[in-house]
Amino acid sequence: MVSTVVMLIVAGGAFGALNYYQKTYQHTEIGADMHDNLRGAIDLIIQEVGQAGSLPSGTLGSRKLSGAVFASGVAQTVNVNNAAGFFAGEKLLVDAGASQELVTTTAAGGYTISGIFGKPHNAGAQVNAIGVFPAGILNTSTATKLQLFGDINGDGTLVYVEYNCNYAAGGGTFTRSVTPVGTGAVNPANVLVDNLLPNPDGSPCFQYPAAPPLVAGFTFINQVAVTLTVQSSTRDLLTSNFETMTKSALDIAPRNIQMGLDLANAGLTDRLQPSPNPLP
Repeated sequence: MVSTVVMLIVAGGAFGALNYYQKTYQHTEIGADMHDNLRGAIDLIIQEVGQAGSLPSGTLGSRKLSGAVFASGVAQTVNVNNAAGFFAGEKLLVDAGASQELVTTTAAGGYTISGIFGKPHNAGAQVNAIGVFPAGILNTSTATKLQLFGDINGDGTLVYVEYNCNYAAGGGTFTRSVTPVGTGAVNPANVLVDNLLPNPDGSPCFQYPAAPPLVAGFTFINQVAVTLTVQSSTRDLLTSNFETMTKSALDIAPRNIQMGLDLANAGLTDRLQPSPNPLP
């Protein structure tokens, strides 16, 4: 009987230790999952904000005039080997050397562009978009919505990206949608983070400079901050409560927009591109 009692005591201790280990493991796993989800979402924002305002660079040197162009003081339509991605109002650098000039397009599409060509150009002359989009982060962005555009993936395609903090009772979502510029309505969003909560200190999801610089007619949002708070999807067995976690990135710098601001302050406005109209 004594040995049986001892065995039960030992077994109870072993099961108690195992139960505590399982609870501790679940506690650690919950924390790791929340951290990974938040870190992944914030890292993505940092990368894409850094690309905001960038012009497609993958086509540099590949766009050329398909025929000779004569100098004129009025707009004319000329042929190019590919006008995909060009848009009305865009500034294009045509040709090289003494024949080089900056032409603002009045129309673009397919295999033609229109604008005033003040110099003659031979067939095969390069046609390149240069500079940055100063409004790469839209000034219509809010405390719960971040709107940006540019060659975000560095693949030569202009896209519009929208992040949304959707707060809801019991837990909301943090979503992201990506839409090629020129395709119309915004694409459906994908959920990056579940169980989103308002930040405990009352801070907004997204923050911007209190007074973004206004230079040369452009509003430069040259800094973005993001703060996200999530709740675990299940109760922590160790504490019997839902766990919460908050992560922030408070000084995200959109380098292209900052370069545009530096150019504007230096008076070099010919490298500042208007936004494609309309954006999604």
